[in-house]
Amino acid sequence: MILPQSINQLAAAILLLGPVPAFAQSNIDNSVPNKFSWGENVGWMNWRDANGATHGVHVGSFVMSGVIWGENIGWINVGDGTPAVAPHYANTTGADSGLNIDPNGDLHGMAWGENVGWINFDGGGMATPPQPARIECASRPGQLLARLNGYVWGENVGWINLADLTAGKFVALSAASTPLVCDMNHDGLMNGSDIQDFIVILLTADADWRDTCSGDLEPAATA
Repeated sequence: MILPQSINQLAAAILLLGPVPAFAQSNIDNSVPNKFSWGENVGWMNWRDANGATHGVHVGSFVMSGVIWGENIGWINVGDGTPAVAPHYANTTGADSGLNIDPNGDLHGMAWGENVGWINFDGGGMATPPQPARIECASRPGQLLARLNGYVWGENVGWINLADLTAGKFVALSAASTPLVCDMNHDGLMNGSDIQDFIVILLTADADWRDTCSGDLEPAATA
């Protein structure tokens, strides 16, 4: 398979953007690595390595931020991590666009590629049969694996597959970012510090995908 030639190329692509926000360090898995999505018309897309992972995709509680690099299509911006009205991007203007994460892990919103235009992360849900873009957590020996699944649609690039289960050919979160059962404050530990956050979530219903993915709470009902 053809992969990006070097991290320097990715960094150079980012620099062409001019001033950029201070993205969080990418938390996409690099151990296998599990960091590539696939488009039949555009090839592999790297979710982690832009500018040494400092501009790669970061999966947060409610939104994603950073950029994906496609060797054949350039960079794809998934958001700057600062929605105009928290916690989600409105996706009504280019300045407030990006990928949103529902509490049940479903992905919504728009990513932007200078060379390919808008990529719709709601597109997979409109396919036949539906293949919505989402974060899933599946058990593997010793831990959970949080990974992307489903399809997204770009008018100029066609379908992009997040669902390839082959090692090294899908996008997964790093082990440190994969949710743990009963880790309600998401600090990687299960201890008394989680009790207050558990109470707050019960009283406010302010859960994010990590709570439902870990099994701490029931997933949001779907229509």
